[in-house]
Amino acid sequence: MNYSNAEIVVTGIGVYNTIGIHADSFWEQLLAGKNGLRKIDLFDVSEQRAQTGCQLTELLPSAWFASESETMGRTTRIVLPPIEEALLQAGLDQADCSGGKTGLCIGTTMGEIEPLEKAMRGDPNGQTGGPHAIAEQIATLLALQGPIWTFTNACAAGNFAIARSMDELRSGRADRMIAAGVDAMSWAAFTGFNSLRAMSTDACRPFDVTRKGLILGEGAGVLVMERRESAEARGVTPLAHILGYGMTSDAHHITRPDPKAKGAVRAMREAVAMAGIHPDQIDYVSAHGTGTMANDRMEATALREVFANHPTSVKVSSIKGHIGHTLGAASAIEAVMSVKALQTQMLPPTLHLENLDPACVADSLHMLREPWRGKVSLILSNSYAFGGVNSSIVLSAPQEGGVFHE
Repeated sequence: MNYSNAEIVVTGIGVYNTIGIHADSFWEQLLAGKNGLRKIDLFDVSEQRAQTGCQLTELLPSAWFASESETMGRTTRIVLPPIEEALLQAGLDQADCSGGKTGLCIGTTMGEIEPLEKAMRGDPNGQTGGPHAIAEQIATLLALQGPIWTFTNACAAGNFAIARSMDELRSGRADRMIAAGVDAMSWAAFTGFNSLRAMSTDACRPFDVTRKGLILGEGAGVLVMERRESAEARGVTPLAHILGYGMTSDAHHITRPDPKAKGAVRAMREAVAMAGIHPDQIDYVSAHGTGTMANDRMEATALREVFANHPTSVKVSSIKGHIGHTLGAASAIEAVMSVKALQTQMLPPTLHLENLDPACVADSLHMLREPWRGKVSLILSNSYAFGGVNSSIVLSAPQEGGVFHE
């Protein structure tokens, strides 16, 4: 059967981060302006310039695999509860996962890094580590029979997992896909960003003229994706549509984005073109918005070009002031946020944005500083990564899916 033009829908979402242990609580705290910042105590930060981050206070237990997960690393344990949450919302259980072509895409930056870091401290504990350990362990627990992927495209990895899941569904290789992004707070990442002097010593202020850098966070975001006809056959109402994606690479610099934003512009335009819509139809952009000058200004440059003729000024915000930069989890969490925005017809603000950087100002961009309520039908979600990796996805409300194609 040819599924190449199949409509791809989201039927379940799950999330876990420092302001929410499930999708609804996360959404409520976003709108309330909750900040998950605290002093890091997972490892010694006494000699670090920045010493705070959005670190989880405790790990949620797995509802399905409590005993099995006890021997797994921190990253796998973080992503298991939101996977279970998303599957349950999609009306799926363990038997459904093992009984058909259910696949898994994990996007991550550091992978299952905890065993390696413990070994470096002389504490080899026998846990399975490495980038692929997360997907391999979860696929074993759920007895998945579909394609299994791990993407380590740094901070764009979550969007890559969503894009690959869309491809697997349209190819017919999978009946449903679990698309997830996850990263745990790690000494290696924390020390690395500190050494780059890219981290703020107090708060993350995306697009603000007084910003000092990013704040690291940890967490996971999960979407259950399937073909619309499959969801309807199961009697499940879609939460949202995934209409398209764009992936490009600048290769401008190992860490610094291309200030001309050529790759970011192409990624957004490719996503919009695949969705079969026009940029002027986008209501809201979930910005990468890290709170570093180079990234914020690059993204603002890209947004100005793509939405130069937007009739009403496209709404823009970043949620990294709330939960920090969760690396490979960021775009997956932001996709979950986008689904909630489509459901509730509300948009979250950019926390700590008080004085907009003049370099990020444009008549076509409405940078949100407070929660916004109004019609939201089409969302573009951006995520960028070291090495010039650019990614964008387009989501729509269920009733809007497939009606904008030209």
